[in-house]
Amino acid sequence: MPPYTAETYINLEDHTEQALWFGETPAPGNGGASASQRVKIPPEIKSFFIDAQFSGAPGAFEVDIQAASVDIDSQYQTILNGNQTAVDPVNFTFHYDGVNLKSKFLRLLMRARTNPVAITARIVV
Repeated sequence: MPPYTAETYINLEDHTEQALWFGETPAPGNGGASASQRVKIPPEIKSFFIDAQFSGAPGAFEVDIQAASVDIDSQYQTILNGNQTAVDPVNFTFHYDGVNLKSKFLRLLMRARTNPVAITARIVV
């Protein structure tokens, strides 16, 4: 998936599942190239989940699940308990269940990662 760019979100009205990263190694940071593709959530959707898997041990890492009402990079904020810092030690996976969604847009942000391993992540509504 391409990194975050203005005006290129994926509208989930036509899908129930979408890859946010697919075997990518985003540079850790605060936005831009550190962010996944983002999705626009239909207003009737109030819950979602995210599954992610690293290709190997990521070391110390943080992936933030972020939401915004306006699709502007600086408007995205990490949702409550949305900073993922632990994976299954065998499969290098994490799972997040989101509820009470009120924002229009969601994305992932690779805030930190010690080892340069790839990540595949998807959202399901």
